[in-house]
Amino acid sequence: MSPRDRIRHLYRRLGFGASPAEVDAAVKEGFETTRKRLVYYETAGPAPSLHPYEFVWREKEEPDTGSWRFGLWWCTRMIVTPRPLEEKLALFWHDHFAVSDNKVENGMMMLAYLRTLQDKASGHFGDLLKAVSKEPAMMKYLDMNRQVRGVPNENFAREVMELFTLGIGNYTEDDVQEASRAYTGWGFNDLYWELPGNGEQKFRDSLKYDRPFAAFYLSPAMHDPTPKKVLGKTAPYDGDTLLEMLAEHPQTARYICGKLWSYFAYDNPEANVLKSLTDVWKRTHGNIAAVVDEITKRPEFYSEKCVRARVACPIDLVVGTARRMGHTTSLLADRSLTADKSTRIAQRTFDLAGEVHYWITRMGMQPLYPPDVAGWDWGTAWTSAALMAERMKFHGLALWKDKSIGEGAQGVFNALSPLKPKTTEELAGYFVELFDVPLPESRRKPIVEALNRGGGIGSLAKPESVSNLIYHAMPILMAAPETHLW
Repeated sequence: MSPRDRIRHLYRRLGFGASPAEVDAAVKEGFETTRKRLVYYETAGPAPSLHPYEFVWREKEEPDTGSWRFGLWWCTRMIVTPRPLEEKLALFWHDHFAVSDNKVENGMMMLAYLRTLQDKASGHFGDLLKAVSKEPAMMKYLDMNRQVRGVPNENFAREVMELFTLGIGNYTEDDVQEASRAYTGWGFNDLYWELPGNGEQKFRDSLKYDRPFAAFYLSPAMHDPTPKKVLGKTAPYDGDTLLEMLAEHPQTARYICGKLWSYFAYDNPEANVLKSLTDVWKRTHGNIAAVVDEITKRPEFYSEKCVRARVACPIDLVVGTARRMGHTTSLLADRSLTADKSTRIAQRTFDLAGEVHYWITRMGMQPLYPPDVAGWDWGTAWTSAALMAERMKFHGLALWKDKSIGEGAQGVFNALSPLKPKTTEELAGYFVELFDVPLPESRRKPIVEALNRGGGIGSLAKPESVSNLIYHAMPILMAAPETHLW
């Protein structure tokens, strides 16, 4: 496997793919330096300063805090970030700690939950587990509005063990019943809707005083302090101490490390692979970045069993396409350097983010709306006849602006025109490389014909003409199985 191919594989699995220019830069940087930069992404610089509240302001109406607007913010952040693993891990945790606004019905709660996933994505699992368990969105989703001793709700206690830590089959119903008593006294307040004033007044006051829109609370008077026997150990557990015990449990290490390997590599890791990951987990007390570091060191990660052997999820496909079309640098071109949380996002940026969000949703993966508490089905589940039909309709992003040229076409022009292809066949090779589709020359004839219908190499004379190339060639590219294998 060549250094370029190893780097492309890293970028696909730890992010959303890489353009040829990014690969060139990484080759000069060196494979190991690139690997470390992607894994320990804090070294790549700060996360985008783009604030989610920029997406709530409307021209004449009060702010709209619907979760779909924060989905647009997240899509934008995924496209422009220099730290793709941060968002890729947040997506993993969103699936692992699945919460849907279908039930929560509160955009500000969903935003706080998402930001917790992003902020703690690569830290210690125990810290993330405790933080996300206390998010009002999670608590509302799992019926934890108020936990009173004597009548504890078992839903949260069950999901913590079945889905978040131990995995199914590694606890008993008695464990669930005992554990549910540890969380008594927990609850949350939905502060935003309890405050006086209209929506805009409440929103601006919350910004002014840096006030949460909903908040976790602990009521000692409602907590059951008596001993609980969980997994064979008896102690006067409260919510925090029980979560700490579960986070440190050896079965949790095996369960989470196995899921991380399945997410970044392939299903069912070999016993020696899983042991190497759990050894790192134990040594670092559940440090997620250290486990991902170990994943990307394993030779199995670069094996034929792993490379281009999994179906790209809708976010990988659509965000990856946007990044390779140059939106990483163009998307925020209209945003003021002094923009902050009180500034309305540029309409062009909002519209393109909406287009990205639209296509991801059409392909079966609406951000902040997983189908149930177990998250999405992955792999070949993305390739049903209905969902593949949506992928075939995808022509790229923002081809037109003011009936002339959109930044997507400009980005493709900037990537292809300097290469000065002499034939359409040569242009086809550059085109499939730009979108990271390993289509052999013997199978490029439909791409060549589509590019000719779009004007061929003559279209590279000016950016406006590249839209025709994209319009004709992208559907052919989407029909190639290689496009969907990462």
